[in-house]
Amino acid sequence: MKYYSIITLISICVLSGCSHGQSGNHAVLQQTEKIIDEDPNKAMQMLYEMENAQNKPGEDGDKGDIEHSRLDTKEDSALFGLLYIAAIHKIGLEIRNDSLITNSVDYYRQQKDYTRLAKALLHLGITHQSNGRWKDAVTCLKEAEGMIDDCNDKVFCYDVYDAIGNLNAAANCRELMLTYYQRALASATAMNSNSRKAASLNKLIRAYIHQGQLDSAKVYVEQAKPLLSSVERQVQSDLLVSFGCNALEEKDTVKAKQYLLQALDVFPNDYGAKRMGDIMEAEGKMKEATDYWFESLNTDHIQVRIEAYEKLVQYYRNREEWRALDLSEHLNRLYQSIRVNDKAETIAALQKEYDHRLVQHRLYRNLSILIGTLVVMCIIIGAFYHYHRRKMKDYREVLARIKDLQKELNEEQKEPETPVDLSLMDTLLNDETVHYFHRMADRGKAPDDESWKDLYDLMNRILPDF
Repeated sequence: MKYYSIITLISICVLSGCSHGQSGNHAVLQQTEKIIDEDPNKAMQMLYEMENAQNKPGEDGDKGDIEHSRLDTKEDSALFGLLYIAAIHKIGLEIRNDSLITNSVDYYRQQKDYTRLAKALLHLGITHQSNGRWKDAVTCLKEAEGMIDDCNDKVFCYDVYDAIGNLNAAANCRELMLTYYQRALASATAMNSNSRKAASLNKLIRAYIHQGQLDSAKVYVEQAKPLLSSVERQVQSDLLVSFGCNALEEKDTVKAKQYLLQALDVFPNDYGAKRMGDIMEAEGKMKEATDYWFESLNTDHIQVRIEAYEKLVQYYRNREEWRALDLSEHLNRLYQSIRVNDKAETIAALQKEYDHRLVQHRLYRNLSILIGTLVVMCIIIGAFYHYHRRKMKDYREVLARIKDLQKELNEEQKEPETPVDLSLMDTLLNDETVHYFHRMADRGKAPDDESWKDLYDLMNRILPDF
């Protein structure tokens, strides 16, 4: 007996420990989900700490990999994958491994958790774009966009519009790019988020500068200036670089140089370094120019790197041929990696086709709702009509009986009557209940049940034989 008691206690302890571990992981994931939109760096730190505690070194001595989670439940694994990829994207990084986020999409689609499914589709779409799978990226992002109304999440709405804007910017679909960046700006304004508003304004400024629409760029520059003091340093730096680029296009080199130097002083900025190198080149300071161009090669933005490589290749071609050849090889690899611009029309067509299908789906759904509403209204009207007819039939029968009684009383009135008989007739004809029935008849309405009872009592009192 003692032996079985010991086994029971051990089992309880083991099960309790497992339960505590699972609930602890889930609690951390839920807390991470709450803060990820506003503090993705903290969210990433929490995920790493949880995963380091979860994953122990394997038999071969290798450490656990955060991209291959060993969480206890499918629910926790799906949420971990969603939060991990979302944190990477919100920090501003890229990831090419799509296994985690694909698992999250499959799980939430199966569970019909449409809020998290929409977010998982968003980040799967961004991952597809990083891998150059443009059609898959469009499909995922447009499906996520179609779920905006169901999610009722302003941050998610902004993230979707911003991601689709980035997709169209990379694909050189300029009209769609501007449309979605403007939608992102509207979403950021609606949620009163200065950092997101500043980021959208920054992208719109650069887009209009790139298209040569300086008047439009200037409008957004003026909107962005009041936000400088209320956003983090990296966003400040990006805005100041855009202000400097706009000043360069307006041929105000002095102001442009001030903005760019201020931007680089606030926070390292690769695009700012590229444009500052261009200014140094114009001033004949090639040593400083090349230093800035080399600095800008660290950027994740392929177009900026291409422009910097082109400048450096041009500079070294007649000076250090070996260096120029090495830089040219890097430049050619970049050219090969951006063979998407010739697919701009295809990507735009995919989006329009998806929008068309979405409109048809919504039209069909609204039509179904309208038909269902009409059917219900017809049933209600039919039931009311049947009820009204039945009441009016009863009402007409009572009126006919009252008229017959009035006729009988009029005939009796012609004969000598006792004062009592005349009193009964006057009482019947002048009673408020009879007057009420006449008033209801004039209005075309049926009396209520209480009035019918009053009339019945009156007739029994005056004419017991009735």
